[in-house]
Amino acid sequence: MLRFFGRGAGFSDEHNSACFSMREKLVIMDCPLITFNKLKKDVSIGENYSEIIALITHTHSDHIGGLALVIHYAKFIWKIKITVVAPSEEVKDNLAYVLKNLDGCGEEAYHIVTAGEFMTHEENSWLRAVIPTTHVPQLEGKCFGYNISVDGTNTVYTGDTNTLEPFIPYLSEGSELYTECSAYDTGVHMYVEKLLGYEEFFKEKHIIVYLMHLDDVGRIESRVKDTDFRFAPLI
Repeated sequence: MLRFFGRGAGFSDEHNSACFSMREKLVIMDCPLITFNKLKKDVSIGENYSEIIALITHTHSDHIGGLALVIHYAKFIWKIKITVVAPSEEVKDNLAYVLKNLDGCGEEAYHIVTAGEFMTHEENSWLRAVIPTTHVPQLEGKCFGYNISVDGTNTVYTGDTNTLEPFIPYLSEGSELYTECSAYDTGVHMYVEKLLGYEEFFKEKHIIVYLMHLDDVGRIESRVKDTDFRFAPLI
């Protein structure tokens, strides 16, 4: 199961970001400021992990706003390595430019690769697929979700998306789905009413659905109260 530093949408106080651990490695899904703040407060990070892997879905500030800070902090305080995994070559180039030229991260402090390059190593077989999706037109072709294995469970993480269709082929029997859920029909996020249309499909395949990137918890809670949908678990 993924655990969340925050599960709020872009205008919230605690932006959406999750994590899980594998032996001496900590994997974080995106890296907003709340991720940096909570990692900094966990004094055991440097002792428990030899590497942090940041799996990035897209480059909106509520998803990468804390990434450079984590890289700086890891270098000077934890003395551990940061691996940044970009979903595509284009996103990798965008991230590399920001980290080097705008945030001034030393190239010795982090390693940035595409997910395709990352998956060529057998030890990274937990990352099963990169899933292109649609979000805002300004980032067309640069928004993605992931299919990963977490403690042996097939897991799908949508990132920011306005549709579930690209993720359906990756949802096998008994999977865990972490999907964003919006109380408002903005056209760029996964509207709760559209999500409810998949309820029978989820039941038939025994898929556990966790809601994340929430814009209005009260409205969403009221709308899904009679379903099996759950809010993503916070750390």
